[in-house]
Amino acid sequence: MPYAKIKLVTDACCHIPNAHLVGRSGEGFAACGVLILNEFDQTLAELCQYLGEKTVPQAEYGGLIFALERASEYSRGELEIWMDSELVVRQMNGNYALRKPHIKELYDKAKGLEGRYLGGVKYFHHPETASLAQRTHQLAEAEYRRHR
Repeated sequence: MPYAKIKLVTDACCHIPNAHLVGRSGEGFAACGVLILNEFDQTLAELCQYLGEKTVPQAEYGGLIFALERASEYSRGELEIWMDSELVVRQMNGNYALRKPHIKELYDKAKGLEGRYLGGVKYFHHPETASLAQRTHQLAEAEYRRHR
């Protein structure tokens, strides 16, 4: 049965080798985790996907896009999205400008997917210490370990 409103909680992990070294690559292997909840915060699904080699912002957007694609199986109504990536939330809400062309492509894809949700899409930031944020991070880490 389709729900009038659902919530998505999404997170990505991105493991960048030698991140502490000067001149290191800004890319690492990434995965994402997604929780789909009804309006009463009951879990409808726990999902994850391996994303491959990405920068941290690319991984966060990859998780968002995966979540937007899969959420339409549960609702085409109102959608709340919760992320610990303040950058992505502020960009999606129109508060931060997009400067990188490769990120603009991902932003445009996510904005295009918003059209599936007739009740609109709202983005919210939460700290990575929030319990649902920790669960999505666990899902992402488990998926990362399955592929590495």
